[in-house]
Amino acid sequence: MIASLIVILAITLFASFPMFLVLGLPPLANVLVYFKDVDPIIIVQKWISGVSPFPLIAVPLFIFAAEIMLKGELSARLTNFAHKLVGHIHGGLAHTLCLSCMIFGALSGSVQATLAAIGGVMYPSLRKEGYKDTFILGLTVAAAEVALLIPPSISAIVYGVLTGTSIGALFLGGIIPGVLMGLIYMAYSYWWARKHGVPRLPRATFKEITVATRQATWPLGLPVVIIGGIYTGILTPTEAAAAGIAYAFFIEKFVYRSMTLKDLYAVALKTGTTTALVFIILAASEALSWVLTYGRVPQLATQAAMALKPSPIMLLMIINLIFFIALMFFDGLAAKVVLVPIIFPIAKAYGIDPVHLGVLVTINCTIGTITPPYGCDLFTAAALFNQPYAKVVKGVPIFIVLGVIVLLICTYIPELSVWIPNMAFK
Repeated sequence: MIASLIVILAITLFASFPMFLVLGLPPLANVLVYFKDVDPIIIVQKWISGVSPFPLIAVPLFIFAAEIMLKGELSARLTNFAHKLVGHIHGGLAHTLCLSCMIFGALSGSVQATLAAIGGVMYPSLRKEGYKDTFILGLTVAAAEVALLIPPSISAIVYGVLTGTSIGALFLGGIIPGVLMGLIYMAYSYWWARKHGVPRLPRATFKEITVATRQATWPLGLPVVIIGGIYTGILTPTEAAAAGIAYAFFIEKFVYRSMTLKDLYAVALKTGTTTALVFIILAASEALSWVLTYGRVPQLATQAAMALKPSPIMLLMIINLIFFIALMFFDGLAAKVVLVPIIFPIAKAYGIDPVHLGVLVTINCTIGTITPPYGCDLFTAAALFNQPYAKVVKGVPIFIVLGVIVLLICTYIPELSVWIPNMAFK
């Protein structure tokens, strides 16, 4: 059964089938061939149950909030604020890009929205200041991935639904690793700018910083509403997502006057399209997860792992390696819904904190989505900036290495992932 699953997955993947078919055909084929006592209608039932969990409501809500901000003025104001703070340091515009991605990630939770909003604004400016194209493309796509870690994170919501882990705890667990990853990218940018003689920009005056801060006050209030609401227990993640939509629309419509009701309709339509793509994959993946469970694959994998008797750290390193390889070929969401149901019971048997594991899985996804040959956001960046795929790939190896360094640090120091959640919920 496992062999047939792998073969069908491989054939459909390399034949460039749509991802929902890559995930949807193997379980259907296995039910028809191996589970003759099972009514195939159960696959349809699993498709429906895959998109039924209540916490998934937060996914379209966060996507909607991100699209509102992308349509309005929020991204430009945040970029200007970040530029005034760090623009004068060696590699100032690169630092601005990284800091802007971290801030926008805290507003949207969406990599694609961050890539479009911040990358679209910063890419021309970085080229104008003499940064090499390969460096710009590599840094932009890598920095945007930090949005997967900085809460609110759509990736964390999916992991929470798959494992039953507190989504609020997962949100908080991603803060320190996300900031750490952003700072490492900024440190490399500082070294790169000094090595290549990129001129420094003038330091912003106190008045300019004050004005930029005042202009960014409303946008910076959004993460306070979302994260503060979850941290204090006033809002659930789903309620925080709804509050984020209301807050973002209020700012764009009534404060900045940058959005009309007609614009809101277009944003809602785009949100629906994006949500449909995500949910189709989730539906197909639920059926695949059920087939794996019915075939006792997680139990067999757990028994095999226990027989090998690896240490918890070694087990986590094996999990990291599995995800690193899988994400070379699979979308992060697809890899998560296939692998997490298998590795989670094993990690649980070893006493590994589910929040720590969830953060490591998300870090793996931030690395995997920029890892050739099929890192999905490499294609997104190539399309967004109208650059050849090979040119985008050329700039990412160093950022993959830096991401792996963060992954190893967080693997060996679980407190980086669990300290804030433990402070908040225990």
